[in-house]
Amino acid sequence: DRGRAALDQGEFQAAADLFAAFSRAYTGGPLTGEAHFLRGEALAQMGETANAARAYLEAFSGQPNGPRAADALLRLGQSLADLGQVQEACVTLAEVGTRFPNASAALEANSSMQSLGCQ
Repeated sequence: DRGRAALDQGEFQAAADLFAAFSRAYTGGPLTGEAHFLRGEALAQMGETANAARAYLEAFSGQPNGPRAADALLRLGQSLADLGQVQEACVTLAEVGTRFPNASAALEANSSMQSLGCQ
């Protein structure tokens, strides 16, 4: 809750640190995927794209069918694109629609793929 409050208040470094500490303390817990995802959001706000991508990957890998899985995969793909890894981004974004066709993240992934010129 403190991490979420810090994120909501724009205290991105504090939020990232709190979510990282939570993830270390509760490895594999039911809220760990959420903590990884929100750490990614905080890191992205600070411009730490590579670290944000790692956090999104951890969020997805830890709970590939969890409540944040589609969003984590979407954000991972978008982060890869921001890092100039367009081919990997296209593959990752395509996976959002394949795994989560009814999620709103699938629509956003499709839009991102179009803007990247994915095949």
